[in-house]
Amino acid sequence: MKQLSINNLINSSTSILLTLLFLCLQLISCEKAPIRSDVEGFWKLERFTVLSTDETVECQNLYYSITRLVTEVSERNGSNGYGAYISRTGYEEDETVLVLSDFKVRWNTSDNGENAPVEGLRHYGINSQSETKFQIIHCDGKTMTLLSDYARLELRKF
Repeated sequence: MKQLSINNLINSSTSILLTLLFLCLQLISCEKAPIRSDVEGFWKLERFTVLSTDETVECQNLYYSITRLVTEVSERNGSNGYGAYISRTGYEEDETVLVLSDFKVRWNTSDNGENAPVEGLRHYGINSQSETKFQIIHCDGKTMTLLSDYARLELRKF
């Protein structure tokens, strides 16, 4: 009789342990993976060319932080006062087009609800608060070239 109780206890403990292990593995596997790991990350905007004028703007201390849901454009360690803006991130056409939409003024850990001014976004090679579609011309995880109807951007992984 005692042998049966010990076996039941061992089987019960083993079942509980396996169930807990399974639940832990499920929680770990819920992490959201990048949609395009070569595109998503922290990028330094080196320069952009305005297509209508063929003017090339050399950039200093301007960055893109691209994630699967949100993109932030910001000036870091610079004194130009260009501001920081966040947008929704999406992809189209089999992930060959990067879509940045609904730009807002960055504030604290989110946005302040204000639409980003187009004049501020132009410093980052963006000409629309509502939506900009970038054709991903080149991306090897180290350098990236994006093309919109407004500008061609050249970025370097940071």
